[in-house]
Amino acid sequence: MEVVGIHHGHDAGAALIRDGEIVAAANEERFSRKKFHRGFPERSLQFVLDRSDGVDVLAVAGLYRKRKDLERVRNIAEELEVPVYLVEHHTAHAASAYYTSGFNRCLTITVDAAGDGLSSTVWVCERGEMHRIATEPYYDSLGDFYANVTELLGFEPMKDEGKVMCLAAYAEPDLKSVEWIRREVIDVEEGNIVNRLGAISGEAVRRLKRSKLARMGRERAAAVAQEALEELLLEYFGYYVNEYGENRVAYAGGVAANVVANMRLRERLDLDLFVHPNMGDGGLAVGAALWAWAEEELARGRKPEPRRLENVYFGPQYDGKEVRKALEERSMTNKAEYVGNDPDAIVRELLEGKTVALFHGRMEYGPRALGARSILADPRDRDVVHKLNRDLGRESFQPFAPTILYEDAPEYLRKPCESPFMTLAFRATDTFRREAPAVVHVDGTTRPQTLQDELPFYREVIETFREETGLGAVLNTSFNPHGEPIVCSPRDALEAFEHGVADVLWIEGYMIERG
Repeated sequence: MEVVGIHHGHDAGAALIRDGEIVAAANEERFSRKKFHRGFPERSLQFVLDRSDGVDVLAVAGLYRKRKDLERVRNIAEELEVPVYLVEHHTAHAASAYYTSGFNRCLTITVDAAGDGLSSTVWVCERGEMHRIATEPYYDSLGDFYANVTELLGFEPMKDEGKVMCLAAYAEPDLKSVEWIRREVIDVEEGNIVNRLGAISGEAVRRLKRSKLARMGRERAAAVAQEALEELLLEYFGYYVNEYGENRVAYAGGVAANVVANMRLRERLDLDLFVHPNMGDGGLAVGAALWAWAEEELARGRKPEPRRLENVYFGPQYDGKEVRKALEERSMTNKAEYVGNDPDAIVRELLEGKTVALFHGRMEYGPRALGARSILADPRDRDVVHKLNRDLGRESFQPFAPTILYEDAPEYLRKPCESPFMTLAFRATDTFRREAPAVVHVDGTTRPQTLQDELPFYREVIETFREETGLGAVLNTSFNPHGEPIVCSPRDALEAFEHGVADVLWIEGYMIERG
C-alpha cells in the first residue's frame, strides 16, 4: 500500500510511504531554495509522485487549514482517486517517531512550540498501536519559552534556537536564575507544563525584556535558558518514564532538535532514546503518511510494525549526464577533472588542509548533512573552524560536528550509542578532544554521525582518512552558505561552490578546485 504525505505549513514537504517504509521524502526548501519554505509543497510533491507505483491514500498533516488549501488537497485526491486523511499536528510528529523507532513498545513524546493548539503530547505505544495519554496546550509551551528567549537574545525565533544552545556553552548557568525561571516563567508539576509568566509569544518577549534575564549578558542568559529547558524536560520525561516503567522513548517536535538536552535525557534518565531525524515540522509529511498507513493496516486487522530507520537518503539523485550539463551551463567543464569514486583523491585534499564539498547519491532527508551533501575537513586542525565559519557566513561561536566510524565511537564518545542522524550530543573522551579539536565544542561535547554502511563511498573516504592519520572521523558540515537550504541539485552545488563555501568540490566523480 502506498501513502503520500503532505505538509503545507512552515517547512513544507512531501513523502511517499510504501508498506510502512519511506521510499521518497524531501522538503520544499530544497527545490524552492527558500529556507523553511512555507506554502504548498508543489515540487516535493511532484518528486514523490514521480516515484509512485500507484497511490492508495493521501495524508495531510494539520487540521487547521485555509479553505483554499483544503480545496487544493481535495483536487489532488480527486485526481488520484484516493481517500484523504487529515492528521493532527502532534499525531503526525508522534507517528514519525514511533513508526521509525523500531520499538515494539515505548513511550512517544512530542514537544514543540505549537501545532493545532497543542505544544506537547505523550503516548503509550505497543505492537503498532498508539494511545495518547497526555497533552499540553499551546499556552503551556516549552518550545515557545525557548523561542521567546531566542528572540530576546537578538536571534530569529523558530529558526535560530540552535544558536542559543551553542552560545549556552560559553557560560556557567546561574542556578538561582534557573530557579527564578521555574518560579516566575515556566515549570513542570506532576507531569504538567505550567506557564507562570501569564503570556505567550510577543507579549512574553516584552515581559522577558523587563525581567532579570534581559539584564544578563547573552552567554549567561543563554546558559540559564538552556539549563532551565534541560531541567524541565528531565522532569517532564521523568514523570512519564517512572509512571509507566518504560525507558524506551521515541521523540519528535522542534524541541527534539536540542541535542544537548537529548544528551542529558539519555544520561540522567538512562533512556534508550530514538529521535526522529527530521524532528521539526519538516518531518510532518512522513508522520502523516505513517499514521494513515497504520490506520489502514489496523482497519484490515493487521499490526503496523514499527521499523528502525536505517538511513535517510530519500531525496533526488543525479547522474553524470546531469552533472555534465550543469558544468556546461556554468562554463566549468574545463575546470573539472574526472577522478571517479576514488577516496584517495578526496583524502589528499583534506590532508593538505583544504575543505571539500561532497555531492554524492540521493540527498538526505532532514536538516542534517550526512555525507551526501556535506562539506568535509580535517578535524585535527583547530584553525579550520574559523576558516569554515568565515567561508560559510556562520556565527563564530557555532561548533562543527564529526562523522565517526561506528566501530570507533567507544574510543571517542562517553556512553556511546548508535547515532546515525546527528540527533544526540555526547561528551567527548580525552582522546577525541586531543585528536579532533575542530569538532569538540567548548563544553567538551560533540554531535556526531556514527556511520556504519549507510553510504559506502562516504565510509571509504573516512576509512582512507583513518589509514593515513589514525583518526576514524572527519569534520562534516552541511553543503550550503549559512541561511540557505542544503544543496539539492548539481546546479545548486556549483552555485554554492562559486559562492566560496569550500576549496574543492567533488560531485559524482568530478573534482574542481577553487581559484
